[in-house]
Amino acid sequence: MNFCKHGGRSAAGGMSPRSAALAGAAFAVAMHLAPVRSHAQPLPAEAEPASPIETVIVSAEKRGVAANAQTVPIALTAINGVELEKRHVRDLQDLTVAAPNVTLADAGTVPGFANFTIRGLGTNTTIPSMEPAVGVFVDGIYQGVSAGVVLDLFDIEDVEILRGPQGLLFGRNTTGGAVLINTRRPGDEFKVRGRFNYETAQATGAVSIEGPIGDQFRAKIVGYYSNDDGWFTNQFDGSNFGASRTGFVRPTLVWSPSAAFDTAIIYERGWNRGDGPVAQNPAYYQGFDIALDNPGYVRLDWEAVTVESNWRRPRGVFTNLFGYRRLDQDSSADIDARPVPGFNGLTVFGQHQFSDELRYSGRFFDRLDVTAGLYYFTQSYTYLERRVLAGGAIDSTLGADVENSNYAVFAQADYHIHPALTLTAGGRFTREDKTVQIATFVPVTAASRCNFVTESCMYNFPGPAFPGAPGSESWDQFTPKLGAQWQPNEDMFVYGHWSRGVRSGGYNVRNTSLVVPIPPGPYGPELQDAFEVGLKSDWLDNRLRINAAAFYNTIEDIQRDINQTDPVVGVVQVTRNTADATIKGFELELAGALTDELVLFANVGYLDGRYDAIYFDLDGDRIIGASDLALNIPRLSKWSYAVGATYARSLPGDFLLSLRADYGYRSRAAYTDANTAYLAPIEDLSASATLTLPQGHWSFSLYGRNLLDKVTDGVNSPLPPSIGPIPIGGSFRTLNEGRVIGVEASFTY
Repeated sequence: MNFCKHGGRSAAGGMSPRSAALAGAAFAVAMHLAPVRSHAQPLPAEAEPASPIETVIVSAEKRGVAANAQTVPIALTAINGVELEKRHVRDLQDLTVAAPNVTLADAGTVPGFANFTIRGLGTNTTIPSMEPAVGVFVDGIYQGVSAGVVLDLFDIEDVEILRGPQGLLFGRNTTGGAVLINTRRPGDEFKVRGRFNYETAQATGAVSIEGPIGDQFRAKIVGYYSNDDGWFTNQFDGSNFGASRTGFVRPTLVWSPSAAFDTAIIYERGWNRGDGPVAQNPAYYQGFDIALDNPGYVRLDWEAVTVESNWRRPRGVFTNLFGYRRLDQDSSADIDARPVPGFNGLTVFGQHQFSDELRYSGRFFDRLDVTAGLYYFTQSYTYLERRVLAGGAIDSTLGADVENSNYAVFAQADYHIHPALTLTAGGRFTREDKTVQIATFVPVTAASRCNFVTESCMYNFPGPAFPGAPGSESWDQFTPKLGAQWQPNEDMFVYGHWSRGVRSGGYNVRNTSLVVPIPPGPYGPELQDAFEVGLKSDWLDNRLRINAAAFYNTIEDIQRDINQTDPVVGVVQVTRNTADATIKGFELELAGALTDELVLFANVGYLDGRYDAIYFDLDGDRIIGASDLALNIPRLSKWSYAVGATYARSLPGDFLLSLRADYGYRSRAAYTDANTAYLAPIEDLSASATLTLPQGHWSFSLYGRNLLDKVTDGVNSPLPPSIGPIPIGGSFRTLNEGRVIGVEASFTY
C-alpha cells in the first residue's frame, strides 16, 4: 500500500526558515540571470492629455516599457490605483460591473475561490483540478489554482482585465481572458499612506511606508487587517454570520544600481479566518434569510515571493520573473443549508508552486518589434474532502495528490510596414505534464480510503482499482496569433486578429462515485479559435472616448464539471469534454467629459452562445440529442451593461469634493449544464462622496455598495431529494451581502 501525507501547516506569524531560504534563493536566481521587469513605467508628464479622461498605462504586452492602453491591440479594461480607491474596491468581486461581458465571482462553497467568467467562458466549481478559463496573474505570476484568489486588495498599482484568449503571451488557462493585478512599487520619496474603513459589520485598517534607502535602494512595507463580524443573521441560533478576519504584510525592496538594471523583490504573507459559506437552500428560505446548524469555517494561510529583474540594453530589455507561492486551506460547509444535520462537507488543500519566465523585448531595423521568452511552471498539491452524510450515518473521505509541470517557448513579432500599418505574427508551444493519485469516495465509513485527521490516503486500496487512477498524461499544444493594426493618427487605432487559446486537460480529483461508470480522467484540453476586430478612439480633444470590439469564437471539447444528484453520496461531479460551441458578441466602452468637473462613462456587452455538437448527456435523459443542443451554455450572461458618473469640484478654502455613482447589470445565466438551476441577474448600485482637505493629505468618504439591497446567488447547485433516510431537496446557493454603508478616512504624507 502507498500512503501520502499532506505537509504540515505553518503559523500565521513570522517568516519560517524555509521561507527565508526561498526568498534568498529567489534573489540569487534573479541576480544570476540578470534581467527583467514588465511592470509599466509612467508616461512623461507632457504625454498626459489635457482632459479629465485619463491615459491608462498597462503592462499587457510584456514589452518592459509603458504602453498606452489606447494603442494595445487587445480588448481590455484597466483600473488604476486611484480609481480603485474611488470605487472603494475591497476585492476583485467589486469589479464585476467595471467591464463588459465580465463576471468576477467567488465560488461561494469555499470562500476566496475564484469562479471568474469572461465572454461566457468560466467555471462552476471548487474542484482544484478544474483549470480556470480566466487566468489570474499577481505581479506577473500565474496563480496555479483558483483557491485564495478573491482576497482583500490594498496598495495596488492597477488591475487589468484582458478579454479574449491570451494564449500567446500568457499561456494556458486564459481562454476567456486574464486578470492582471500589479502591486505598487516604492517611490523615490519617503511617504506614509493609510486607510481606515468602518462598514455595516466590518472595520479595516491598512498602512504603507515607503522611501529610498541610500542611492541604490527603495523599500516599502504594507500592512493590512480587516475584521468582519458578519453581515447576516443565522436564524438557527440568532448569531451574526459571515464573519471573516484577514491580514497580510507585503515588504518590497527595489535595487537600482544603474539606469540599465533594476531588481524588485516582493514578499507577501497573509492569513484569513472566518465562518463557512453563507449558504441558503431556496426551497426553504428566501431573501437574505439563512438557518445553518453547521456554521462551518475557513482557515487560509499563504505566502508568495516574486523577484522581477530588468536589464536594459540598447536594442531592448531582458526580463526575468521568478515566482513562488504556498497556500494551505481548510474549510467546512453546511451543504444542505438547513438547520438540521444532512450533508456537511470539509476540505483540506495544500499547494506549492514555482515558476520562472525569461524574456526579451526589443526592436530591430527600426521596423521589427520582437517579444520572445522561455517559461517554466511546476506545482504540487494535496486535496482531501470529507463528507458527513445522512446525519452522520456516512462519514468518509476522498483524496488526491497531483504533480503538474508546464514548459513553454513563445515569440511575437510586430512588423511596421508603414508608420500607420503593423502586422503581427507569433506563437507559443506548450508542454503540459500531470501525474495524479486518486482515492475514490467510498460511502461506507469503515472503508474510507483517506484519513481526514492525519491527512493521509491509501491509494492502492485492496480490491479492484477504479479506472483512471493513478494516472499520468502529457499534452503538447501550439497557440498561434496573426493580426494587423492600423493607426491613421494618434487618436484612432483599429486592430484585428485571429488567436488560439487552450485550457489544460487533467483528472478530476473529486471522484465521488463507484456507480457512475466514468473514470476521473484523463480528459483532454479545451481549444478555442478567436476572431476579433476592435476600435479604440479619442475625439473632441480627448474629451470623448469610444472603444469597441466584436468577436467570433469557436470552442472545441469544452471542459465541464457536471453536477449529478445522488441519494447516497449527495452530489456526483463528473469532469469531461462535453461539447463544441460558438460564442459571438460585441463590447462597447464610452467615456465623455461634459465639463472639466463632470465625466460620464458606460459600457455594454452582448453574448450569443450555442452548442454545435454534444459528446455527453447534459440534461440527464440518457440520450445525446436535440434537447442537449438546445440548452444554454452555463455562466453565459446574454447582456451586461453599466453606467456611471464622477463629479469633482473645488470648494472655498482649497477643499475638494468628489462624487461618484455606478450602476451595473448582468442578465441571468444558467448555472448547471442541464439548466435546472440559474444564477440570478446582478444589479449593483454603488455611490460615494469624498471630501479632500487642503494640501491633499487627508480625505474622508461616505460610500455605499449594493444600495438596491439585491440578492445575487453565487452558486446554485441542486441537491438530491434525500440522502438515505434524511430528506433534503432544493439546492445549495451562496449569498452576497446586502446593502452596505461605510465611512473611510485616508491620508498621505
